[in-house]
Amino acid sequence: MAQKKNWTILDIIKVSEQALKEKNITNARLNAELLLAYTLNTERINLYLDFDKPLSEPELSRFKTLLKRRLANEPLQYILGTTEFYGLKFDVNNCVLIPRQETEILVEHAIDVIKQMNITMPRVLEIGTGSGCISVSIAKNCECSIIAIDNSAPAVRLASENAKSHNVCNKINFELLEFSKNFDLSAYDIIISNPPYIPPAEYELLPDEIKNYEPKSALTDGIDGYFFYRNIFSIIDENKITAPVLLEIGDGKRQNVENILLSFCIAKYNFYKDYIDMDRVLKIN
Repeated sequence: MAQKKNWTILDIIKVSEQALKEKNITNARLNAELLLAYTLNTERINLYLDFDKPLSEPELSRFKTLLKRRLANEPLQYILGTTEFYGLKFDVNNCVLIPRQETEILVEHAIDVIKQMNITMPRVLEIGTGSGCISVSIAKNCECSIIAIDNSAPAVRLASENAKSHNVCNKINFELLEFSKNFDLSAYDIIISNPPYIPPAEYELLPDEIKNYEPKSALTDGIDGYFFYRNIFSIIDENKITAPVLLEIGDGKRQNVENILLSFCIAKYNFYKDYIDMDRVLKIN
């Protein structure tokens, strides 16, 4: 009888890396290592300190289950249940958008604006908080009072848990609320949002990893990608809002967003670039 193979840590990394590469998953080696470290409840560095250690049958079974999910293009962040953003760890699931590095630019500018305000405990509004990563990151770095709204109850619950994990519950109130043209922005000293800005035609071309797993409503407005901007610009114009408004914009969308701004006679604004020199953040006022 043939002896059953003992799968070592190094064996598993090599085989799973190859399988992930065949599915055209980027950073295949890193994905394999992170999945295995998660399975074994250890740090990545320890995989190479114990590279010849065989996996037990339960460990091997757990890893295979996770690997199958990744091979089906489920995002690594959802499988692990966490991701890094602005130097902090956040819990994530498929009820919220996975935080992206480019959104850190929005946080950086928001923090700069808040710190320059000559106001004790500025009142901040975040529209569409999702995982809470923006509000929590701001609260960790500023003295302020934040109202963070979202129309998804699971997102509000998750964001609240993330705030609790980072000990900023006293600075943030999460509310289950739909943003509309009737929303009163006059009570806030700064308004921030990373809205859904992908038009339906572009949404259909997204990788399966995004399109099949991340919440559609957090990615596209289902119209043209500019529905939110028209709404908020309308409120700013009609109510003469003078508080700074910071919004993330999509790749190559600056000109269209600028045209909408000008159609509402909003003239005081700036655009800021992200790490790859793409216009990413709009600041009004």
